[in-house]
Amino acid sequence: MSSGGPIAAEVPPDTRPGALLLGGLRRGALLVFLPVFVAGQALAWLTYAASGWYHPWSWFKIGLAETLASVRVPFTSTETADGVTSVATLQVAMGALTIAVLVLAYRAGREQATGLEKRPGASALAGSAVGLGFAIPMFVAAFPITLGFPQFGIDRLQPVLWQAFVLPLGVASATGAVGGLAGAREVLEEGSAWSGRIAAAARGGATALWWGIVLSFIGFLVLAAVSPGPTGAYARFVGRTGGSGAATVIQHAVLLPNQSSMILAVSMGATARLSVAGDSAVELDRSGIATTSEAGSFLAAYLGTSGTSAGFPSWFAAFLLIPAAACVLGGRAAGQGVTARGERLARAALGGVVFALLCGLAAWAATLIVPAWARLIGGSVELGTPPPATAWLALVWGVVGGALGAVIPWRERVAAAPTPR
Repeated sequence: MSSGGPIAAEVPPDTRPGALLLGGLRRGALLVFLPVFVAGQALAWLTYAASGWYHPWSWFKIGLAETLASVRVPFTSTETADGVTSVATLQVAMGALTIAVLVLAYRAGREQATGLEKRPGASALAGSAVGLGFAIPMFVAAFPITLGFPQFGIDRLQPVLWQAFVLPLGVASATGAVGGLAGAREVLEEGSAWSGRIAAAARGGATALWWGIVLSFIGFLVLAAVSPGPTGAYARFVGRTGGSGAATVIQHAVLLPNQSSMILAVSMGATARLSVAGDSAVELDRSGIATTSEAGSFLAAYLGTSGTSAGFPSWFAAFLLIPAAACVLGGRAAGQGVTARGERLARAALGGVVFALLCGLAAWAATLIVPAWARLIGGSVELGTPPPATAWLALVWGVVGGALGAVIPWRERVAAAPTPR
């Protein structure tokens, strides 16, 4: 016999400001921070098992550092020798953990905005509340981190505390707001012409970046399969160095999204640079690799390579297919559901702008700055592609490739395929 009262599914979500704030704190802490914290600890303890370095308490702190690195929180490194103290910077976004933060914050923001689907502004504001719930425990986690790596000449490594709060807050708030807006997607697309275009452009730009990263990773796997020399050298290094090699493999796996972002940028025409103390040492583009300073020549000699430059085979031009295919698919996603060709082109062009902005952000996040042996080399070692140049190149690729994707007469079953959301 029914009691006649409302069942749980019939109770509307509480959308009062206080309830949304508390919900954002709870979801940010439990749905975003906690999984990333667990993943950081898992990576640290897996590396400990493989290498046997240090003591357990150190690995707990390293796990916390991995968690902070999910949003590229910078660390300052100090090294003292002969009475001289050198200060350098460690700044790395652990790509796999960064993706986890983005996905979890997006989902938490979408869940947070339940009940506000008819009010896009309120949905975005509610979704952004998860940022505070993520930033507070990240800030607290930064306090116990003080590390030393004697084998790399690092006496003391500590996070920059204020950035341990600001960066998690910014990343999770922005991503949560996008998740909140995703719940109001129908209202946005049915609203004014410009709101529909902006929603379509966001979908197209994100789709292009997603496919660019995925195809870059596939290209890396193909390159590894057809290039037995470098692949064999990497395998020999892992086997020869024991625990160090195993630790390298684990951290390399976490940084594969960073690597894929650099491959995408270089495929579009950007130049990846390895800089030592702010000066370019090695440059890599689609045509080949070259040393540009004495530091680069020393590094090449250390690796057993003679000469100052080496060209890539002509078939490396196939990497042009990566941004081409990604941008065409992005243009197709931006133009979905629209029959007028002019409108599809407009949405695809805006999607190219979004793609360019995302590629610039990805280039910044993927850049690795490491303070190893800072006193000897005069500063940190940096590897990455310049974000401004990457963004400008991505703008050209995104607009042109997106236009092609928007006008291609896709078959119905292809056009109906789902796109990443």
